[in-house]
Order: sequence, then structure tokens, then C-alpha cells
Amino acid sequence: MDRWVDPDEADPAQWRGTGPYDDLRRGAETVSVLERALRTPLPYQHEVDIHHDDGVADQFQSSEYDHARVIYNSGVDTDRRIKLLTRGVLWGGGETHQRFQAQYRRPPPPTETVPFGEYTVWSRYQYGTIERSDDGLTFTESDETPDESLRELDWETLFDPVQERLAELELVRNPTFSKYRLEELGEWETYRVRFQYDPDAFAVGP
Repeated sequence: MDRWVDPDEADPAQWRGTGPYDDLRRGAETVSVLERALRTPLPYQHEVDIHHDDGVADQFQSSEYDHARVIYNSGVDTDRRIKLLTRGVLWGGGETHQRFQAQYRRPPPPTETVPFGEYTVWSRYQYGTIERSDDGLTFTESDETPDESLRELDWETLFDPVQERLAELELVRNPTFSKYRLEELGEWETYRVRFQYDPDAFAVGP
């Protein structure tokens, strides 16, 4: 699957972290989620490849998909600008298979937007057929033209896995205020538990 490159990114170095963060992730003590966010240096960038196969229809707001394979490339640059790039495929069930790319952004401070408010979302998706083999997944596109859009979307409309990645980035960008906003929304405990024993979240391990 082709990697989408942002044509508006004037300084790619802004997204290039100093990782790996192995030295920061080591340690015998248990570190709270808030402390891990506070101790994560900028720029921060992290990529993870996940095969979702549990509750995919609910997580991705579809009716029948059974599988999703998504690469999440998460970043907070030195100006505290958030950018999450996702690319992947959805298949299984009775729906037409799909590949997609999407980018979620929130501008650096000062900004009128707040954590877990509104995000600028660029997306592109195309229908086709996915075949699995020992070599991996093969996507054969349909004759339909890919759909592309640029929109402002509210936090509550975003896919659950996307919300989780953005929650991590918001906590890195502004830990105390983001924790406060999650408490306001009644969602802090949900993400605190998710991140508590997740060694891949933040640059500092639990």
C-alpha cells in the first residue's frame, strides 16, 4: 500500500523524533499515565501496525466488516501540533472491501480549538477486493474513483481506535489540561486504564 506524503508539510524534520525511546521506557518503578505523558519529550512520533478482529463493525462504525488492518503513525511536533496518519484496509462480512488513508490534525497553540473538540480530517478511500495469502494482503481496486474529502469532525464522531491514538497525543501535547478535559467528558478513567499497562504508549513505560 502506497504511503501518503503530506504535500503541505514544509519541514518534515518537525515530525522526526529522536527515538527509539528504549532508555526512557526502561525502569522498575510504576509510573502513572499522567507522569508518563509529562516525561515524553518532543518531537514525539510513534508507529504501530494493528490487526483489529474483535468488534470491528462497532469500532469502525460499519455494519459487517470482520477485520481491519491499520497502521497508525502518531506525532506531536516541537510546536505541539498534532498529526495522526492512518492507512489500512477493511474486509470480511458482506460489505465491499475497502482501503483508506486518513489524517487527523489539530493546530499548534495558540489555537481556538480544545483537546477532544474538533479535528481537521483529510480522508481518501477506495473500494475493491482483498485477498489473503502467505505473503500478506493483496488489494485489487474496483473501477470506482476513490473518494476524497477534507472536513472538520467532532471528537465523538471519530472511530474508537482513532480516539485512543489522539488521546495519547493530546496528553503528550498538554498533559494536565488534556486530563482535565477527559475528566469533564467522563472518559479519563477509560483511557487511564487503557494506557496504564500499555508499554507502547508514550515514550516512558509503565
